Amino acid sequence: MSRSIRRLRLALPALLIALGAGTALAVPAQAASSWSPPVQLPAGCVSSGSVPGLAVNAAGTEAAAGSQLNADNSSSVLVCTSADGQTWPAPATVGQGTSPAVALAPDGRAVTAWAGGPFNAPVIQASVRPPGGTWSAPVTVGTDARGPLIGIDRSGNAIIAWMGATGTIHTASLPAGGSWTPAQTLATTNYGSGLAMAVNSAGSAVLTWAAKGTGVVGTYADSGTILGGFAAPVKAGPPPYPGGRTSVALNDAGQAVMVWARGLGAANVAATRSAAGTWSAAVQLYASKLPAGGSWGPPALLSAPGDSVSNFFGGRVVADSAGTFVIAWTDGTTRTLNALTSPPGGGFGPAVTLAPNVSQINGLQIAPGHAVLTFNSVVTSEPVS
Repeated sequence: MSRSIRRLRLALPALLIALGAGTALAVPAQAASSWSPPVQLPAGCVSSGSVPGLAVNAAGTEAAAGSQLNADNSSSVLVCTSADGQTWPAPATVGQGTSPAVALAPDGRAVTAWAGGPFNAPVIQASVRPPGGTWSAPVTVGTDARGPLIGIDRSGNAIIAWMGATGTIHTASLPAGGSWTPAQTLATTNYGSGLAMAVNSAGSAVLTWAAKGTGVVGTYADSGTILGGFAAPVKAGPPPYPGGRTSVALNDAGQAVMVWARGLGAANVAATRSAAGTWSAAVQLYASKLPAGGSWGPPALLSAPGDSVSNFFGGRVVADSAGTFVIAWTDGTTRTLNALTSPPGGGFGPAVTLAPNVSQINGLQIAPGHAVLTFNSVVTSEPVS
């Protein structure tokens, strides 16, 4: 991120990141939050690539998932849990496979999913751990599988989304106390990539991805609920940089924002979705403050050409239901890991430099009161308002 952008003090809404054009918005600086010293995660409990093998709930419980190669060339799926993010007991082996994702409900219910089965015919498998219990035997949830995404609502209902070998998009849901639903196919277009998912505490969900098939080139979004299914996908804008990813956030009011990078060295762009489900046109990424009962203020530029908030160098943005926003990114030139935090209704303080020589963020997650970040096989957390 450029030095001029780092110096901006931005105000973010308690409900949504907004988009527009205008001049910078001057707001009081918010004091930087304090991230804990990084703690080494147990071997095997580190996610790779864009797979979100990290979770946190409002109680401060954290979970990290990863895979470990065995002597016979098989791969075990491991999940570690911590009550405070500082002390991490030995991992539990939950199955065989790779690319696990994990989610935590407010009561401690945990669900993990991964790509298992034979190499030439991978399947999605999952396991559940009730509060205070042990992990269940793995079950097969779907086929035609690559690394899954997972989300969970406040009631413990869970959803898995994954992309097939040719870029098809699939989901399956697990009602709390029930069984997995049959897998549903949301998109059959070939050459999809950059799948992302956001789930809010009420059980609404948004999926975003890039499609590169003939006649369907663009960035797409699909809205629905964990237990109620999804509408037809809609095209939200041009595709991201080849090999890049989309990113999406969803609040409890049903408003959403999706962000993606248009090209190497190009500005990030974004589109918003109203609570009624209508997506705006894609524009360069800005932020604006929405006072309670008021109108949107003048937007301030958040992303400029060359920034690396959402391109392949690695970046994440998360928001909780209370209105706290956290952005973490690695600088595309220096590979320095930075973070910004905005409390509900407040602005960003100075960027916090967390570590040098970080090529990729493994995961960033948030729950009311807690944000947690993993990189380079370590984990750090931050108390948030």
